[in-house]
Amino acid sequence: MALALTACSTGPSDAPGDLVDAGQVVVDANTPDGGDDDAGRTPDTGVTADAGESEDAGEPSDAGSSGDAGAVVESLCDARSAEIAASTGATIFVAPAGDGLVSVGGGASRSLREVISGAAEGTTILLEDGTYLLPEAPAGAYSGLYFTTANVTLRGASGDPSAVVIDSAYRDHGGSSAAITVAAAGVVLADFSVKRSIFHLIHLWAAADDTLIHRVRLVDGGQQFLKASPGADERVDAVEVSCSQFFMGDDGRDNVWGYGAANGNTACYTGGIDTHDSRRWWVHDSRFEGIYCDQDGPQRPVHGKKADERGGQTYTGGLSEHAIHMWDAEQGGGHRIERNTIVNCARGIGLGFRTETYDTVIQNNMIFSRFPGGPGHDVGISVERAYNTQVDNNTIFFAASNSYSSTIEYRYASTDGLSIRNNLTNRRIRSRNDATASLLSNMIDAPSEWFVDTTQGDLRLATCDIPRVSGAGESLASVQDDIDQQPRGATHDIGAHQCTP
Repeated sequence: MALALTACSTGPSDAPGDLVDAGQVVVDANTPDGGDDDAGRTPDTGVTADAGESEDAGEPSDAGSSGDAGAVVESLCDARSAEIAASTGATIFVAPAGDGLVSVGGGASRSLREVISGAAEGTTILLEDGTYLLPEAPAGAYSGLYFTTANVTLRGASGDPSAVVIDSAYRDHGGSSAAITVAAAGVVLADFSVKRSIFHLIHLWAAADDTLIHRVRLVDGGQQFLKASPGADERVDAVEVSCSQFFMGDDGRDNVWGYGAANGNTACYTGGIDTHDSRRWWVHDSRFEGIYCDQDGPQRPVHGKKADERGGQTYTGGLSEHAIHMWDAEQGGGHRIERNTIVNCARGIGLGFRTETYDTVIQNNMIFSRFPGGPGHDVGISVERAYNTQVDNNTIFFAASNSYSSTIEYRYASTDGLSIRNNLTNRRIRSRNDATASLLSNMIDAPSEWFVDTTQGDLRLATCDIPRVSGAGESLASVQDDIDQQPRGATHDIGAHQCTP
């Protein structure tokens, strides 16, 4: 019952020449969980975090934009939901029935894990509104949700992701298991929330190709919110993440895993999407917000629920992984990362941090940060060791006067066939470690008044007559629409938004 991916659109004033800072270096960081953590970064010198910065709080806002600007994309998200609903096979209705239990069809109670494990291929499990509390695992057992049968769908019956909550409650589900683990092809997860995990919120293992994650709210992951396992034999291909939300609040930051020496180059081991070796992921029309680690305040246990595993170690701060992070990829099809909004995350989009990635398109994304640069906040888009990659028509704005000094960086001499075109930013685009790229029609001095609302990360153009931006971009055959999936038309604005009078 795997759904076919809907076709979508693919994938100039002169930017300054390549800017290389010979003084920037890469240092090794501690490598938890088999060594898949990021190599550390040296922040720009002279930039410190603001001890007075306030925290993100509350629940995530709706993905997409408010008002008319987001109407087209919202229709796209509704259409995807309709495709999922139309593919419904044999149906199992479940409802919350107390701590760790659900009622099935209004009858007997059992764990949701048992319902999923017993579902036949092609089954749709519909979750009635309510909170589904995952139980603590007995010694030697597992209690997270575990998909091992292909083409099973788990979705909220009402279609309102905020009304159906799978709560891991920072409970131990056995071993290092996630709240939701997928190890079968064609699984669909839609229209619910999952929150408060010790480890990952959703973990994709080998055989989880063609997973679809649609209108899912992922909140406060202890490690990465969505993780795909490494290894050529384990890689997970052709995953779609659409119209979803990834949000971290104060409670989540107090429960993030950390590694390394306290108060010194600590690795903050969380992030939004994290893949290894995978190919052909399509991440689109989603919102990522508040994914960073707190640099101030009391030291936190690593991890509070599992403090004994780290000898009672505590830590403060550290640089988390990106909102969207593709470490490396096998050849055979690149990723598409488009029409996403990233707000106040430590880092935005990263490619190729371990080895090469291939044929990836990063376009029509908006990335905003209010934070100063420093040990916890870094670059908007970083492309490292990438082949035949396009970074086109993104808008990035850093509000702090002492923010990280680059909005886009590309690194290493092995990077080849990289195009960076029509991006609208307020900080430099920089080459590092001998990387080369084709730069065309990028604007790097955008003021905040050009945008609708920088405080909410809405970087749509406030007016349609901005010099050097409106109609000033290169016409790219690979970029036919904008962040709202509105057609670009005869003229081509720089940035993610095509302003229409």
